[in-house]
Amino acid sequence: MKRIIAFVLCMYAVSIQVNGQKKDSVSSLLHLSIENLMNIPIYSASKVAESTFDAPLSSSVVTKEEIKRSGCTSIMEALRLVPGVIVREQTNGNYDIHIRGLDNIPPNAGFLFFTSSTALVMIDNYPVYNYLHGGTFWETLPIDLNDVEKIEVVRGPSAALYGPNAVSGVINIITRKALKEGLYAVANALAGSYNSVSTNTSLGYNQGKISAVLSGNFQNRNRTQSTYYDEPAQQYVPLDSVTAVKRNPLGPANINERYPNPDLAMRKYGANGFVNYDPAENIRFSAAFGIQHSEVQKEFATDSYSAYLSTAKADTRYANIKGDINNWLVQLCYVDGTQFPLLGFDRWRWHYNTFDALVEYKIVPIKNLSVTPGLIYRQAIYDDSKYVNTAIKEGLWSGRAESVTNAFSLRADYKLFDQRLRLVGGARADKFNYPDRFYYSWQLAATYKINDRNLVRFVQSKAYRTPLIIDLFSNLDITGPLGGRTYLLEVRGNKNIKLLTSTLFEAGYRVQPTDNLGVDLELFTTKTRNFSYTIFESGTFNPTGPLAFQGLADLNNLTVYAKQWGGTLSVNFIAGDWQFKPFVTLQKTMLYDYSQYANSPDAPPLPSNNNDPATYNIYSGMGTKIKHRATPACYGGAYINWKAGDRLNINLSPWFYSDQTQLESSNLTYNDGERGVEHIKGKVMLNAAVRYAITKKITLSLSGRNCFNNREREFYRADAPALMVFGGASFEF
Repeated sequence: MKRIIAFVLCMYAVSIQVNGQKKDSVSSLLHLSIENLMNIPIYSASKVAESTFDAPLSSSVVTKEEIKRSGCTSIMEALRLVPGVIVREQTNGNYDIHIRGLDNIPPNAGFLFFTSSTALVMIDNYPVYNYLHGGTFWETLPIDLNDVEKIEVVRGPSAALYGPNAVSGVINIITRKALKEGLYAVANALAGSYNSVSTNTSLGYNQGKISAVLSGNFQNRNRTQSTYYDEPAQQYVPLDSVTAVKRNPLGPANINERYPNPDLAMRKYGANGFVNYDPAENIRFSAAFGIQHSEVQKEFATDSYSAYLSTAKADTRYANIKGDINNWLVQLCYVDGTQFPLLGFDRWRWHYNTFDALVEYKIVPIKNLSVTPGLIYRQAIYDDSKYVNTAIKEGLWSGRAESVTNAFSLRADYKLFDQRLRLVGGARADKFNYPDRFYYSWQLAATYKINDRNLVRFVQSKAYRTPLIIDLFSNLDITGPLGGRTYLLEVRGNKNIKLLTSTLFEAGYRVQPTDNLGVDLELFTTKTRNFSYTIFESGTFNPTGPLAFQGLADLNNLTVYAKQWGGTLSVNFIAGDWQFKPFVTLQKTMLYDYSQYANSPDAPPLPSNNNDPATYNIYSGMGTKIKHRATPACYGGAYINWKAGDRLNINLSPWFYSDQTQLESSNLTYNDGERGVEHIKGKVMLNAAVRYAITKKITLSLSGRNCFNNREREFYRADAPALMVFGGASFEF
């Protein structure tokens, strides 16, 4: 705390000299009015443009100006400015991101089940979801900060608005448009610690009804350490000393093939094009297209013998076409790519493509009532046949896997009593090819504007996660030596698996007692069930013959369900040339009916089930209740900005979280309370940034990330974060 105070006082003393030359009025802060600063428009909360004060759902917006002034170096890092979002660094520039938590469920699972699979990420309303096992491969986003106009975040189940996968919330990245008449160019360059380089450029043209933008981006970041964690040794060791290099039951892998660039954390580039054509007031067309290539080291899917970090490569391409014609909305999105998230193991390699089509029509049958029906089609194809021998079931699903969704949606927005009472409802029916049945989601929200400065709201909703490729289509045979003979474990998918489902009840209160102060309080409770995992179903030991053991495991639902209670408080306060936006979330998550045993009663007796599967199995936890400690009980941050004159801007962005404990599957393997257990200590970190405009077109920046050099790890067996200093320049012509 003393260091924070000293840092603030130091910057204050420096800025007094600049501020003394000319004192800006409140209305010139950030070149925006107080009204704009207090109520930034948002679209994602109801699919209608409105102020954040009026939005019916828990939602927040981070603008491009806030991102610039905070010194954020990536889209992922910018999410630390958003209430209710947990952002943990794994390696330099790579993060694990959750909305409100629900992470590491079930406990004692492999990394494939660690990652966030319940938040839907979109770019201009097209999903960039990973249908393999859920979540987002963040490094494969083709865009960068120069493309971002704002980031809108909706907290809570929103499948009725955006479809399956919006279980814990939605992150919608809105890209910039060419608003300036004529030709313009923007370029940004950053260089910093650990060979971190970020450059991006945009070239735009606006000629009345038509505008276009071409952009490119590049990032390179090295790791903050050179060692890897070795679970058997219980310490970080050089790469060639990691047990995974010496032996692995899933098959040998060349060290240079698995880790071609051991010092590299991230290297990626992307190129994008955006075209907008507005021939008439109620007719608008837009198209976006792009490519990206990425190579990162992060935590993905590993086992007790691994170094936990893995090298992931990806090449993707996309096209997004949208048309607004009077009250019609048509959107077509296509993504195609190749992913290799566990370099060195071809079974973790595939080609994929997704296609999304949406048609909506807005009807206004009576005054203040709008009804919007919609038709949706989605196809996701994942194919690993080019990289594995499908005849012997060498791949994760060994062939072509296709998931298809046909859906109908209906939204209604009704305002009554001089528009003080607003009712927003949504319903959606999804029909999948697998599981072959309908799933229904819904959302009901009510807001009541007591007066222009006070608003109360209530939300109840239900959402589910889309069927995952790995759940439905797993088709893998694992073989290896056992006592001089061979074992065979067949891993199969389950086309009748139940979809993960979450229900929410939420109450909120927003108050703006003065023009320069806004307070937003949200209280929520959720119940989430139908988590899935790989279950050991059966097996037989053979005293004779070539197979010493033959077993079956499948993807199935667990009995465990999670209940969460929490609240988020966020404040927006403007005082002169200062803007303060602190926020904090308190939450508690409980697990019910949880069993640590991932086997059925029919499984063979093994040490993993205490040699008694009839007693110790997936049903052994029925009637139990435990506190889930993988989600921090308290987390939050702040955006503190000082416009210290016409040219100088100073920003502080602290963030924090409380203690957490993550449990990985090797905790059950060793059962010693240390291996497979990561006690993540609570921490407070500070990011600081200074920007100075040499001219109206050239701005220099200096920023520090993790200014106190807090080296406490933020994720299971991850790299230790380090103090990083960045210097850069921005040009706009």
